[in-house]
Amino acid sequence: MALWRYWTVPGAVGPCTVWEMRIRNMAYEIVKHDQEMMRKVNKANILNLIREKKPVSRSELARITGMSPTSVGRIVTELIELGLIKETELAFSRVVGRKALLLDTEPNSVYVVCAQVDEDISRVGIVDFDGTIICERTCICDAHSMGWDEFTDKVCGEIEKIIAEADFDKSRIIGLGIGVPGLVDTANGIVLSSPQLRWENIRLAKYMEGRLGYKTTIDNVIKAKALAENTYGSDRDAKRVVFVHFGTGVGSALITDNRIYRGVTNSAGEIGHTTINPNGRLCDCGRRGCLQTYITERALLQEARTIRNISGIDEIFEAALKGEGWAVSILDNLHTYISIAICNIICMYNPNTVIIGGKMVKQPPDIESIIKAKVDRQIWAQFQGSYEIKCSSLGEHAGLLGMAVLLVNKYIDIEL
Repeated sequence: MALWRYWTVPGAVGPCTVWEMRIRNMAYEIVKHDQEMMRKVNKANILNLIREKKPVSRSELARITGMSPTSVGRIVTELIELGLIKETELAFSRVVGRKALLLDTEPNSVYVVCAQVDEDISRVGIVDFDGTIICERTCICDAHSMGWDEFTDKVCGEIEKIIAEADFDKSRIIGLGIGVPGLVDTANGIVLSSPQLRWENIRLAKYMEGRLGYKTTIDNVIKAKALAENTYGSDRDAKRVVFVHFGTGVGSALITDNRIYRGVTNSAGEIGHTTINPNGRLCDCGRRGCLQTYITERALLQEARTIRNISGIDEIFEAALKGEGWAVSILDNLHTYISIAICNIICMYNPNTVIIGGKMVKQPPDIESIIKAKVDRQIWAQFQGSYEIKCSSLGEHAGLLGMAVLLVNKYIDIEL
């Protein structure tokens, strides 16, 4: 009987039952939640627009977003109070005698400590809110000659040194981002499989958090590099970009509408482990004939050493530049496999741009035109003229910058 008692609810027309009151309260909470979510989304959108368009005026933000000048002004005030943006004066204004106030990001508002690890050379650095690497160190450590914990401790040591030595406000560090080759469970911070490092099921984020005391995010380093190229690189306006890395391993990542395409298990883009020859060379993954057994640094060195005793791939590049036939032949074969990989990627993803990076495409100086010419000859005619091929404009810094972008975006999503 009590459930059907009548109540008077403020704002309601006439009395209502308990059930009606509960429904109205639920509706109120849903509306309240939606309003809070909308405010959060609007604040993030305004901040991201300032990051992209800076310096930019309040009126321009209102025009782009369709929001009222009052709403934009309120959000801008909140962002200034948070220390994420600042006002700057523009000397030239349409109003005589008055300087126009524009909005810019505050680079010192937050910092991200980043690392990109590889089987031989790892890098650590500190990146500010504007995507500037304020300091950087390299760490020479051979993943194949030490256990994962010893390797990680050495990287952690370099991170501790760079934090201690760098001149910045340590209290503004928002987290630690680690880019790792291979398959990564980003949600749980686990390196599931990294053939290059020879790691399996390593709880890397938990280990580094315990060692360094910072909230740690790990991700596939190629995906991080792709995001950096799309954010800070030469083709940041493209809607559909594929980054392909040719180094100690081969990997790719697709960015579509500024987002990483991850696939069901965050494994999308592992083109290095597509099969080229089922009876071919043995790969680190345990299978035969993977693409990366033909176009990685190790593959080139193995082939070259059947002819000459060399210590590194730079010797192959130097010999090719001198016109030595054996080296020219090895590099021509390398470029053919690279172009085949790119053709396959273009056919699968139909991107605006393919960006190539890594040790294997640093030489010769005209590598971009060499690869493009081979791709143009091999690609299916239906795709001719639909793509651009570019070398990375960020080079060795892409992994650090990409992890910084990931952490800053996460910070904006959670903290605003």
